[in-house]
Amino acid sequence: MLLVEFGLGVGVNLYATLPASDHGKGLLPAFGRAVTGGQIILTLHALLGTILLITGVSAVVRAALTRQPVLMTVTGIALLAIIVAWLSGSRFVGDMANGSSLAMAIATGVTILSYALILFIVPGTTTRRAVP
Repeated sequence: MLLVEFGLGVGVNLYATLPASDHGKGLLPAFGRAVTGGQIILTLHALLGTILLITGVSAVVRAALTRQPVLMTVTGIALLAIIVAWLSGSRFVGDMANGSSLAMAIATGVTILSYALILFIVPGTTTRRAVP
């Protein structure tokens, strides 16, 4: 989902035109405008970002149930990065600033790195050699 979201974000940045009337909108009105009045690629990007936010919360809850501090920390970092990306995306609709776009991309990279790191942290995810 993260890679699809990143691809949609690049597509929005390169090909979507945001109406000048959206300039200066607050976070929630900008998000609402992206979902209801934006081009389809922007709508998909905003909705998938929201789904990622929900799955990030789910990952933190599941990590907390394992009681593994490192796993809880890494999923917490991933969730924080998703929140930063979501807020930056809403801000981007309102201000169309390059800084908001860059913040989304960097936060997405941090999230992908965090979830990839989990593959090395969780016990039983590494391959084991058979004992001769």
